[in-house]
Amino acid sequence: MRNITWILLVLVIACFAANNEGISTPRINAHPQPAVYNEFYWDDGMVDSAWVWYTGGNYWAVQFDDDKTGGCEGNVNSVGCCSYSGWPDSTFQGTYLHIFDDYGSYPNTDLSRDFVATGSTFVFVDTNVDISTSVFYVAWEQYGNYPACDGMAVDAAAGTHNWTGFSGSWGPDSAYGDFMLRCYWQEKPGVATSSWGAVKSLYQ
Repeated sequence: MRNITWILLVLVIACFAANNEGISTPRINAHPQPAVYNEFYWDDGMVDSAWVWYTGGNYWAVQFDDDKTGGCEGNVNSVGCCSYSGWPDSTFQGTYLHIFDDYGSYPNTDLSRDFVATGSTFVFVDTNVDISTSVFYVAWEQYGNYPACDGMAVDAAAGTHNWTGFSGSWGPDSAYGDFMLRCYWQEKPGVATSSWGAVKSLYQ
């Protein structure tokens, strides 16, 4: 009887320790995806302000370059965005999220376009887009005209990876804070080998 009691006590302690370890271990990716995916973003995760155009159909884009991909081809599994809560419209009109490939350091072919019902926190849409270059862009297309549209959330610091697009033209833009667009990307096996391993959240 004493042996049975001791075994049960050991099992209870082991289960408690395992649960505590799981709770205290930090998650690599906040968005629940398989661990082989890499979360790419430039913003600091804190919404500072927002921007909209007066007319719909314009774009804000983030360039994910070799600093993120390690110079490898891959697959974009999902893309996400964050709206500025309640401004200029409190009903969250939604937006379109795009993935563009790269040609001559400019957004080129539009590889996907998905409507996202946005909110005041990050929202994601699943994609399955193969990227044939190591550089690509995630873009937010404004849905609706001011003020019946959502504000593109930005953080406090402007970066050199921001792009804007309107009337069929693209250009780099550092006038605003970092556009809060992100994606989950998976390196193509057997194509190339990056230097930073299979699981890493690149946060800059």
